Amino acid sequence: MAKKIKTSTVAVLDIGSSKVVCFIAKIDPFGRINVVGIGHNVSQGIKAGRIADIKNAEISIAQAVEAAEQMAGETIKNINISISSNNLLSQRVAADLMVTGNEISDKDLNRLVFQVLDRFNEKDLDVVHSFAYDYILDGNRGIDNPLGMYGNNMTAEFHVLAASPTYLLNISNCIAQCQLDVESFISSSYASGLACLTQDEMDLGVTLIEMGGGITSVSVFNKGHMLFSDAIPIGGVHVTNDIARGFCTDFMNAERIKALYGTAIMTSADYDENIEVPLSSNQHETEMNVLKRSELVEIIRARLEEILEIAYKKLEASGVHKYAGNKVVITGGPTKLSGVKEMVGHVFSKTVRVGYPVEIAGLAESTSGIAFATPIGMLLHLAKTQERSYGFYKGAANDAGVVSSILSWLKSNFG
Repeated sequence: MAKKIKTSTVAVLDIGSSKVVCFIAKIDPFGRINVVGIGHNVSQGIKAGRIADIKNAEISIAQAVEAAEQMAGETIKNINISISSNNLLSQRVAADLMVTGNEISDKDLNRLVFQVLDRFNEKDLDVVHSFAYDYILDGNRGIDNPLGMYGNNMTAEFHVLAASPTYLLNISNCIAQCQLDVESFISSSYASGLACLTQDEMDLGVTLIEMGGGITSVSVFNKGHMLFSDAIPIGGVHVTNDIARGFCTDFMNAERIKALYGTAIMTSADYDENIEVPLSSNQHETEMNVLKRSELVEIIRARLEEILEIAYKKLEASGVHKYAGNKVVITGGPTKLSGVKEMVGHVFSKTVRVGYPVEIAGLAESTSGIAFATPIGMLLHLAKTQERSYGFYKGAANDAGVVSSILSWLKSNFG
């Protein structure tokens, strides 16, 4: 009789400004993922990734989790939560260690991590991720993994993502109201990168632009790690609001018009085509506002240009532009609009492709597209880390988890 392969059950929750998504999945020891539960619904009480109304947010989260549990046929107790880039401080820091000619061990590498965590604790921030993207041994750069090597002085350059403890506490409190415990926090930009970028892109250098409902994030990956992440509190919802104001209609009609007729690039035919826009969503109201399609395109184009120009300036000011490579990958719901890819190419003067998430078992076509890149990437991250006995890469740095558990482990080993 064949031995049954043991699997673990994990749950992820992507709390977005436009929707809340919960996936429940089985992951086997080989990292293979099978989604068994899916739940998603419109966000309430959440603005720019922050809790704005805890009662409404609790309802949105509970409904998404309950739908996923019903589909999976089981109840979950722990869940992994996404954090948008606008709620994270992205900073590159260095840590030094004297190894005095000894062989470099896991404990040496983890001492470097402890230095970084300690530095951020002094700033009253909780570290969510820390990636060691370069090691320098006795002045020699470009070392990917110094384990087993000998030297006297070792420096590691880290990219750290940290959050305000009160922000994490508010989310944890909301999750607790849903009878759940937070297992870890995961950067949504990092997760989207895992889902949509190829290994070559992450190694050689790439810019990832993720357009969400209320936030647009811009990140840089190089040497296989995320080196920078920032966000703009503007997204697809703001485009829809612009249409609603410009066409004197309500949000739902504006969203429908954007989906049916929206594009980011003007054509001569747009000046001749008329669009009938209901002044109200009330079925008994039949009054229409007739406008040119060119007016719709102009509203969309103006807002998207603003978003992309701010993203470009943030990238330029970050100091990591030289690591960003010559390619931009875009993902997220608003990238479905025709012409967005060409607009990004124009603003960034780089090759652009739309990043579709990798396929994983158990997801239907409706829940496996670019609007679901973050929860898919969160599952990929958990599949990568589940075999580790603690929250660090061997020879690298912590890349997920709540900082308290990290500090607890370090103190137990080095206390």
